[in-house]
Amino acid sequence: MQVARKLYGWTYQRLFSPAWERWVRHRRPTLDYLAILEETQWLSRQEIQLLQLQNLKQLLSYAKDHVPYYRQLFAKVGLEPNEVRSAADLVALPPLTRELIRERYADLVSPEHLGRTIKKGTSGSTGVPLKFEYNLDSEAWRIAVRIRGYRWSGYQPGLPVFYYWAQAAPLAGALGRKITLDRALKREIYHDSMKQDEASMLDAVSAIRSHKPRVIVCYVQSCALLSRFILERGLRDWDDIPVLCGAEPLLPADRAVIAKAFGPHVYETYGSRETMLIASECSRHEGMHLQEENILTEIALDGRPVAAGEIGDVLVTDLHNYGMPLIRYQNGDTAVMMKDAPCGCGRELGRLARVDGRRADTMSDRNGKPIPGIVFHVLFADARQELINQFQAVQKPTGNVHLKIVRCPLFTDAAFKTVVGRFDQYLGGLPLSVEFCEKISPGKNGKFKSIVVERA
Repeated sequence: MQVARKLYGWTYQRLFSPAWERWVRHRRPTLDYLAILEETQWLSRQEIQLLQLQNLKQLLSYAKDHVPYYRQLFAKVGLEPNEVRSAADLVALPPLTRELIRERYADLVSPEHLGRTIKKGTSGSTGVPLKFEYNLDSEAWRIAVRIRGYRWSGYQPGLPVFYYWAQAAPLAGALGRKITLDRALKREIYHDSMKQDEASMLDAVSAIRSHKPRVIVCYVQSCALLSRFILERGLRDWDDIPVLCGAEPLLPADRAVIAKAFGPHVYETYGSRETMLIASECSRHEGMHLQEENILTEIALDGRPVAAGEIGDVLVTDLHNYGMPLIRYQNGDTAVMMKDAPCGCGRELGRLARVDGRRADTMSDRNGKPIPGIVFHVLFADARQELINQFQAVQKPTGNVHLKIVRCPLFTDAAFKTVVGRFDQYLGGLPLSVEFCEKISPGKNGKFKSIVVERA
């Protein structure tokens, strides 16, 4: 069995994957970029910073020449791309917020890429939706970065992977068939992590047993809940399986329980839908390596960088997104940067010490079973882009769920009912009420929580 798996993995990486990128994806350069990344990860710190600066200056020059928003902004603050000597020179640029993107959307899209970008949306940890675009070359970089970051855990394309992942919508149509074929060739199996009832978790355990994955990729809270279920029932009968955790910060208690259920090789990753993988752990688990060849990451307060070891807002610049440049984009998370020092693995990529933001509360159904709060973000992610400006889901001490909604101008009852109707399968019969309001106020600490669980 092991020999057959390795043979298929070898065949996939050398035959199927190149053919897929060349013919199905129309000569997408993903594998070329992956080869570059496998080399640049071993560069010295100075060489990495120089490479990042070159990519940054090229992006800034393009944005100045082709993107209306940045042409105006650079002129206003007096920024000349050719004079930028380091990321510190970006302090003249105010952070790009979600509100600014919504307000100046058309001015942020490059006219050269109109009609040829990939369009996506995210609900975001703040409950404020966001639409964005990126060019095809950026897509290739994102995939290459993800493969390299995942490889640090033992992941290899073509070897079995079990995704305990939130699924926003069923796969359908030509795109759905293409995705299904892609997953089958990669030997990827997906299980809906938002379903946390007993039958669903037993199905997940059965899939792990039959699939025998090389690695597991999961949402943190959902995997922690599954791990506790496995331990309480004494269901583990497999050897150690590396686990790649994402979507939420990996807290020590979650890491510990996942390690008991699947083995000690638990890896934290950090990313966002706007930029995909930003950082990931290597086998030394000494912080998360930043994917600096693709993304410039700053930790700042009021737009000014803070010292390593201090908490601040995460600002990201996608160095290869020329379709809709996101420069110093404030993604709503807070994090802490580590001091520059070589990791025990030998890589000198910068590292995050931890990410503090974006941990959704967990609700409970009428029987006390957990309902991951992130279910609302996932189900709203794409479908609500023209429906809702903001939402907040509040579970009362009675168990009832109250959904506050700020509507978009194009809101329709029919479309909204279609989205909300999908919540029934996850709420387990809990009463759901909806309140339409003009705005949703932040909490007493000034921070907005999209998921609130009120305790008795």
